[in-house]
Order: sequence, then C-alpha cells, then structure tokens
Amino acid sequence: MKTIVAFIRNTITGGVLFLLPIILFIIIITKANSLIRKLSEPFYEKLPEGFLNVLGSNIITIILILAICFLSGLFFQTNLAKKWVNVLEQKILIGIPGYLLIKSLISSAVGEVDAQTMKPVFIKDGNSWNLAFLVEESKLMSTVFIPDAPRIDAGEIRIVPTDIIHKLDISSTKFNNFIKMYGKGAMDWIK
Repeated sequence: MKTIVAFIRNTITGGVLFLLPIILFIIIITKANSLIRKLSEPFYEKLPEGFLNVLGSNIITIILILAICFLSGLFFQTNLAKKWVNVLEQKILIGIPGYLLIKSLISSAVGEVDAQTMKPVFIKDGNSWNLAFLVEESKLMSTVFIPDAPRIDAGEIRIVPTDIIHKLDISSTKFNNFIKMYGKGAMDWIK
C-alpha cells in the first residue's frame, strides 16, 4: 500500500514539475500579448483603413514584441542589467527547482557561454562512467550533478576528485538527449 501511495505521490509531483514551467510560459506569453496588443492598437488605428485586414493588428503586435526583445537584449548586455539579473537569480530564482539546470540547457541551446553553465562530463566510477553535469570545479575536488535518466530535474549531487572527471565537448542540449534516451549515443564520446 505504501508503494502505491509513494508511486501516486511521485507521479503527481513529476506531473506538476513538468506542467508548471509550461503553464508559467503560457501565462507570461498571454499576458505579454495582451499588454503589447494594447500598445499596438494606437499604431494600428493610424494606419489606412483595412490595412492588412485583421492580420494588421497581429503583425504590429509581433513587430513590437520583437523590438522589445531586441531592446531588452541590448540592455541585458550592459553591466547594470547583468548585476540586476545576478541579484535576482541569487535571491529569488535559485529557489525554483531545476532553475540552474534549465538555464544551463537554454544557454547551451542558444550558444551562450556562461561561467555558471553546467558542463557535460563523464565521471569515472571504477570500471564504469557516469553521465553528469559539472557544477563547480577546483584543482582537487569538484561538484557534479548526476541526473536520473530519463529526467534531468532529479538526481544526486556528488563531490568527487577532479581528476576522475572527463569533460565533453558537446552542448548541454545534446547531452540532455543522451540522458533522455537512457545513454543511447553516449558511448561515442568515451575515448
């Protein structure tokens, strides 16, 4: 009976962890769309009657969203913005389960190199290798996160000797796919 209750609890928890980011993304996009649409209406009203028909308002909304994203990207490149984001991450976002891992995967997917990005590694464990992410590294010891396949949002944290770590020259996204596929394709990276 305890096994069934634990299974149900773990399954529901996994479902919440899976759906929460998706729901938050949908809420953010919906709110952003309604806000930008309100901003775009005055521009659309000044255009000639029937301009691009019903799609005109949507096109202006999309152009405004892209312009805001571009300007935000420019602002993000400033030192002031980086300080603000760093404080926000350290004070609030770090409390969100899996935030650092998700940030690392997104950074890797867009080709951004970040000092906080967790790097894919193999860890020598006797006669076997573990798939892991390098969290923090020093000369003697390093912190690694070993995800539970096929999920990457659960696993174990280990502090291991740095000399048993083999860094991989692949993206976190590709490495994540190895984990989702229970390691399929990972042997190609063992030298």
